Formats: sequence, structure tokens, C-alpha cells
Amino acid sequence: MKKGVDIGGTFIKVFWEDGSREKHYIRDMAHNRESFLKKVKEIVLEGSPERVGIAVAGFTSLEGVVYKSPNLRVLDGVNLKRLFEGLEVRVMNDVSAGAFGEWYFENRDSKVLLFIAIGTGLGGGLVVGGKPFLGACGSSLELGHHVIVIDGNSCSCGRRGCWEAYCSSYGLERLYRSAGGSELKDYEIIKRAMEGEGLALRAVEEFKKYLITGLMNAVHVLNPDRVVLGGGLIEAMKPFLNSLEEELKKACEELPAQCFKLSFSTCAEYCMARGALALALEDDI
Repeated sequence: MKKGVDIGGTFIKVFWEDGSREKHYIRDMAHNRESFLKKVKEIVLEGSPERVGIAVAGFTSLEGVVYKSPNLRVLDGVNLKRLFEGLEVRVMNDVSAGAFGEWYFENRDSKVLLFIAIGTGLGGGLVVGGKPFLGACGSSLELGHHVIVIDGNSCSCGRRGCWEAYCSSYGLERLYRSAGGSELKDYEIIKRAMEGEGLALRAVEEFKKYLITGLMNAVHVLNPDRVVLGGGLIEAMKPFLNSLEEELKKACEELPAQCFKLSFSTCAEYCMARGALALALEDDI
């Protein structure tokens, strides 16, 4: 049987071909490379799968090397294909894999599907004609690290003004502090916004402005017919995003605006693992 594995900084999530799912807490060892990789190997090899898709956050090459994972530095420089020599594995950036899963399971009629996932960080994935678009060496669609504010807020990648620096868990937390709020976690800010607190609502509105700006840039560059949003933070903020498609279309030029439909992913926290499974299921990748 085939399975997909999503390697994250807090959990490793598994999505099997028969639909069964697993979640393994690994945050305690996420700063020790030897222990972390040992646990990854145990999880990937468990059940003796015939083929495995692996989704991993960060700049990941076509050869399966994680050159840089801003939010999971323990994987920097690791060749995941070499780690599993003897097993057929397909390694891909997590959101690129997630994008393929969105196409494979739910949007087969899409010509150009753009998937944006926002949680701890922000990532993008693109599927063109049913194939993941990975660029010349595998690092395409790192949209979280395109700059939307010159000399802006610091980003986890070390640059300033990246889209992720504003649209992510830590981005929302910083927007709340900038509005005059205290040090709160993203879910606490959203809870306060749901309760009508002015500072939290202001932070959420600022977040939406940056979200629309980044999406507008992506629509103008990529001209998708589907825009799918996912990730834990997007899931939590959905009550504030009901008019997002309409607002985004207004921000875009008329021709690309009339081409796309915007929707929210239905696979919640297992999107990247489901996408990794799609990589394992598809023969022609």
C-alpha cells in the first residue's frame, strides 16, 4: 500500500491509501537532527509501504535535497531520497505537494491551480495541466518569500518585507502588537476578534489587506483558474474571509479576475499529507 507523509516541525502526518490517517508529535526532537531523522525513518518505513510521497516545508530540490527549511532548520541540507535509498520515494515542497493533492482529488477540471497555505509560515504551489510546476530546480512558488513591503518586517527566512512576515501566525501576532495589543498567540487574537475586540479586529483587517495584496500579485503573474486557500490559520480565520473572492477580484485586473474561482481547502490539517499521497499514487509525475 502507498502512503503520503508530511514532515512538519510539530507533527509528522501520514495519509494512507486506504484513507487512514496518523499524527505523530515530534516537536521535542525537532532541534536534534539525529533523533529527528531516526523518527522520520521509523514513521516512513512503518507498514512497509511500496511507495511513499514525502512533503517537506522549505526550498527542496528535484533531487530531494532540503536546501533550506526556514521553519524546520533541522532538515537543512538533508537528502531525503538518499535517506530512504531502496524505497521508492517522491520528495517535494509541502505546499507544492498540497497543490497537487487539491488537483488530484478535487479539481481535475482545473487548467492552472494555485494553492496558498498559511499557518506557521506561508507557502504556495501550482499545478499546470495536471502536473506540479516546480521550476528549473524545484524551488518555484516560494510565494511566502516574495517581498511586498520594501525594508518591511523581518521574515523567518532572514529577509525583510516578505509576504510571510505579514500573512502567517507570527505575522498576525506582530500586527496585533503593532495595533497596540499585548503578546498573544494567533488563536487568542482570532478568539478576541470573534468576541469583537477592536485591536484584534484591526489586526485581522490588516492581515486581510496583506493577504489580498499577495494574492493579487500571484493572480496577475500566474493567471490561475482556481485559487485554493488552506492551512491552519486560514481555517481559523474563515469567518472573517467570507467576502475574500469578491474583494480579490476587485483588486485584480478584469481579465485575470474573471478567470478564477476562489475556494477553501476541505482537507484541513492533512492537506500536505494528502498531497504527498497523491504523489505516491500518480505514476506519471
